[in-house]
Amino acid sequence: DQAEPLGRALARIATNAAKGQGKAGKKSKKARAEDGAEGEAAAPAVRLFSRDGAAVAEEVPNAAAWQDGAVLHIGAARYRVERNPPSLTELRLPRSLLAGFPVCPKVTAEFAAPQHCLFRWFREQRPAGGGDAAGEAWVEAAADERVFTPSNALVGLRLKLRCTPGDGEQRYGPAREVESSGPVEAGPGACTFDARHLYTKKVCGQGSVRAVSYNILADTYAQTEFSRTVLYPYCAPYALEIDYRQNLLKKELTGYSADLICLQEVDKSVFVDSLVPALDAFGLEGLFKIKEKQHEGLATFYRRDKFSLLSQHDIAFSEALLSEPLHKELCDQLAKYPLVQEKVLQRSSVLQVSVLQCTADPSKKLCVANTHLYWHPKGGNIRLIQIAVALSHIKHIACDLYPSIPVIFCGDFNSTPSSGTYGFISSGAIAEDHEDWVSNGEEEKCSMSLTHPFKLLSACGEPAYTNYVGGFHGCLDYIFIDKNALEVEQVIPLPSHEEVTTHQALPSVSHPSDHIALICDLKWK
Repeated sequence: DQAEPLGRALARIATNAAKGQGKAGKKSKKARAEDGAEGEAAAPAVRLFSRDGAAVAEEVPNAAAWQDGAVLHIGAARYRVERNPPSLTELRLPRSLLAGFPVCPKVTAEFAAPQHCLFRWFREQRPAGGGDAAGEAWVEAAADERVFTPSNALVGLRLKLRCTPGDGEQRYGPAREVESSGPVEAGPGACTFDARHLYTKKVCGQGSVRAVSYNILADTYAQTEFSRTVLYPYCAPYALEIDYRQNLLKKELTGYSADLICLQEVDKSVFVDSLVPALDAFGLEGLFKIKEKQHEGLATFYRRDKFSLLSQHDIAFSEALLSEPLHKELCDQLAKYPLVQEKVLQRSSVLQVSVLQCTADPSKKLCVANTHLYWHPKGGNIRLIQIAVALSHIKHIACDLYPSIPVIFCGDFNSTPSSGTYGFISSGAIAEDHEDWVSNGEEEKCSMSLTHPFKLLSACGEPAYTNYVGGFHGCLDYIFIDKNALEVEQVIPLPSHEEVTTHQALPSVSHPSDHIALICDLKWK
């Protein structure tokens, strides 16, 4: 306890030391009697001396007494005091290791930061003569690399990581080691994103922003019997497993050298244990917004040396609609259509909004929005209500809270370019007689005319498809940008149709999701 007087802490240490000595010196009664060593061991003298050798007074509180470099005397033993030394609380390797794919350890530390830690990677030594290895021998494979990419030469061998926690001020704590649970396995060879990486080898310049939007297919949905047999029967079962897909995903995302990444269908555990450790090592900070009823949600990552986070304004559509005065008019109109209202309020869809500030030019700010709208093919009317709430909310942030800051709105909108939702976002208005108001039949009709003030443009245009599964392909994902303030510098080409269909459809052994990432470089006008 920081406020406790030092004397009480020293007395406690003395008592415990005596107990320890008593235990260590336990002999049979007979032996003790012969030695005349009956009774408890006497408590050793316990004193604390400051760095300059003066004894610290017993009434000094612990917080002031225990300073770096002080020396604790317990009997004849001497202990140097280290205050808040760097230490590792967690060190983990991913379960699955593939040759040619980055291995990103999960590192959690106290009084230390992963970027200041020391990393040394080892591989098992192959047994000479092909027999069983006699004892485990490890050979250094890499030093000073937080992320290690095993080569094909390491297939069949396990890896070991030794990490020494550091605080960036030349203080290091005790090292810890972790061994991989299994050996490095062979990678799948060419992936759909390899050719795209040729365009994104470097981070783009200060005046530009590389944005990525990607539905990464939640494990919650990939690993069901329905997925394996009905949705993706063409996909090898091992390629639907989370560990395998994470390997591909981490290589894909880190290779884009992005400044902003908006992801949908992100499992909470994938965010915490996989994406954050990997993208953190490549300079990106992550934010997460979960869907309350599901175990998945949205993630936004931004490049730390280009942006700082000013504020977050995440909402669940159903909650915001009911509780925020901003949406009262829409809410009142919706109340006229109880069947539709009930459906809208049952959905757990969310909107993630982050306001970022440029580090190089603090006058430049960005409002980055990310969402995943209702999926049902006949749910066009529900999506229109959701997007109306989203755009009102974004308007409040980008027009009221931070007047006239540019908007980048990413997501899986589950809407093709011919839909009412896409038309509303692009044109700024939707008529009450639009066919999407009756997307689920007359009994669930709800007609309203809606407007929004933004001039939004799909930065990657209208590709033939961003989602390609056995039973459907179409363009559902977009990066909408504020065309008054931003322009498109380049769009990274999507994989060729041949690449997408090599294994029939997506996902596959060479592509981790049923969607395709959208990537573009933007600049301020």
